[in-house]
Amino acid sequence: MRITTLDPPPSEHRATVPRPISEHIRETWRLAMPIIAARTAMLTMFIVDTIMAGWAGAEDIAAMGLGIAPLLVLMLVSLGALQSVVVLTAQSFGAGDVRRCGAIFRIGVIHALFLGCIVAVLSIWSRQFFLVVGQTPELSELGARVMQAFAWGIPGLLAFTATNLYMEATGRPQAGLFVLLVINMLNVPLNGIFGLGWGGVVAPGGADGMVAVSSALRWLAFLALLGMLLADERRRGNPTGLIAPWRVWIAEAVSLGGELGRRLRGTGVPMGLAQGIESAAFACIVFVAGTLGTIALAAHQITMSVVTLVYMTAVGMAGATAIRVGHAVGAGSRPDILRAGTVGIALGALISLPVGIAIALAPDRIAGIYTDEPAVLAITRHTFLVAGILLAFDAAMGVVTGALRGAGDVWVPTLAQTAAFWMVGLPVAIWLATSGGLGPVGLMAGIVIGTLASLGILLPRFGLVVNRPIKPI
Repeated sequence: MRITTLDPPPSEHRATVPRPISEHIRETWRLAMPIIAARTAMLTMFIVDTIMAGWAGAEDIAAMGLGIAPLLVLMLVSLGALQSVVVLTAQSFGAGDVRRCGAIFRIGVIHALFLGCIVAVLSIWSRQFFLVVGQTPELSELGARVMQAFAWGIPGLLAFTATNLYMEATGRPQAGLFVLLVINMLNVPLNGIFGLGWGGVVAPGGADGMVAVSSALRWLAFLALLGMLLADERRRGNPTGLIAPWRVWIAEAVSLGGELGRRLRGTGVPMGLAQGIESAAFACIVFVAGTLGTIALAAHQITMSVVTLVYMTAVGMAGATAIRVGHAVGAGSRPDILRAGTVGIALGALISLPVGIAIALAPDRIAGIYTDEPAVLAITRHTFLVAGILLAFDAAMGVVTGALRGAGDVWVPTLAQTAAFWMVGLPVAIWLATSGGLGPVGLMAGIVIGTLASLGILLPRFGLVVNRPIKPI
C-alpha cells in the first residue's frame, strides 16, 4: 500500500490570512473519516469478542465485561497519555519542523511499550482484585482469565496506537485503517476456532480464548504498521530522521527521551489521567452492575458496547480536531484555532444525533445481535433509550476535549472530568440504580448527567483558551 503524505504548510502562509470555514469543514471531514473508521475498526475487535462471547452464553459475556473493565481503565490511561504524540507532532508539523516529528515518534513508541508492560504485569493479581470488589468466586475466576489473556496484547496495542497517531498527525491516516481492516477480517474466524471450537480443531476456549486471539492480532497490527511507516520513510529519503541507528533508540529509551520526553510526559500525563478518570468511573459502574446480577451486568455490557462503538465517531472527530487545532497553533493563527475547534465540535454532535435516535427506536433489533435471552432484552429496551439521549452530548464533550488538547490545554479538562464523573455522574448513577430502584437504567442515567456536567465546563473553557496567547508546546 502506497502512503500519501501531506506536506507541512509553507512558511509564507503561517499566521497570515485565516482559512475559510468551508475549508475547515472540508479538511476536518477529510481527515476525520479515516480516523473514525480506524477507531471503529480498533473497537470492532472488542465488539466482535463481546458478541461472540454472548453466543457462548450470558456467563461468558459477563466475564468479558468484568475481565476487561479494570484493565481497560489502565489501557485507556495509557492511550490518553499517548495523545501527546498527536499534540506535539501536529504542532511541530504545522510549524514545518519535520525533524522534530521523527524524534517524537521514536520517543512515543518507547513510552508505549513501557506503559504496556506495566499494565500487563498488574493483571497478575486480577482474581484477588475481583474478589475484593465484591464479585463471586466463580465470576472472579472467569474474569481473571479474560483479563490475563487481554493483558499480554496491550504493549502491542499501545505501540500500534503511538505509530498510528504519529501517521495521522503527519497526514497519513489511511495506513492504520488498512491494517485494522485486515486484522478484523482475521479476528472473526480465529475467534470461532479458538473461542467457540469451530471445526473441532481445538477445544472451545470461551471468552478468554477469544481475547487471547485478539491480543496476538494486536501485536501483528503494530508490526505491520511499523513496517509500512519505515518503508514509506525510506522511499521518501527519511526526511524526518525517524529511521535512526539502534544506539539512538537505546539512548532515548534509557533517558526516556530526555527533554522532549519530559514534554511528551508533561502533556500526556494529564491527558492520561483525564481518560483514566472517566473510564474508571465507568468501570465502577460495571462493578455496580455486577452486584445487581449476571443479567443486569450483561444488559449493561451490551448497552455500553453499542455506546462505545458509536462514540468512535466522536473519538475520530476529536482526533482530527486536535490535529487541525495543533496545526493552527504551530502556524500561529488564533482565528484558525477557533474555527478548527468549532467546526469539529459541531460535526461531532451532528453525526451522533441521528444514530442516537435510531438506537432509541430499535433497541431489540440491535441488542438481538448480542443475545436472544428475553431477560436481558427486557432491560436493554430501557437502557438503549437512555443511551440514545446520551450520544450527541457525549460526542460534543469528546470533541471539545480534543480541541483543548490540540491547543495544549490539558490540566483544566482533567479537573473538569474528575468533578463531572466522580462528584456528579458516579454518585447519581449508584443512587438511581440502588436506592432509586432503576437498576441498569439508573446507571446509564448517571452517565448522561456526568457527561452534561463535563460539557458544561469544557465548552466555556475552549472559548477562554482561544483568546489567550498562543504557546506551542
